[in-house]
Amino acid sequence: MIKFAPSLNQSLRMVAWSVVCTLALAPTVIASGSISAGSGGSVSQFGNLYKQGKIAFFKKVACSRPACPVKRDQVGDSLAGGLVESLRTRSELKLETSENDAIISVLCPGEKAGDCAGRPDEQEMVQYYLTRRFNING
Repeated sequence: MIKFAPSLNQSLRMVAWSVVCTLALAPTVIASGSISAGSGGSVSQFGNLYKQGKIAFFKKVACSRPACPVKRDQVGDSLAGGLVESLRTRSELKLETSENDAIISVLCPGEKAGDCAGRPDEQEMVQYYLTRRFNING
């Protein structure tokens, strides 16, 4: 039986080729972003929930348009805490509605949100975003 043993030159070429392939693929493997991918290569459900909540919050609640209930520069710990409390108690029977209840009503499935048929629960996503972003416990 004939045994094949690669020469030193062939071995160096194989090592060099491996290094070139690794370097060529490195940028795609080590992509940056604010939400990291899990081992399966997809965004975690909580990272996605945070991102969607942030988008809904700044699109419908705190934006620079005149129709938005809150201006972007007004967003802070106090406002976030009040909104989270309204979001947590949104399904409870209330004697009075607060200003925060009116603000969250622009998010689906709120009464001022418009057409929410088949759309995700933006109130839940915004609650998750604000709770994480402003470190609100409870």
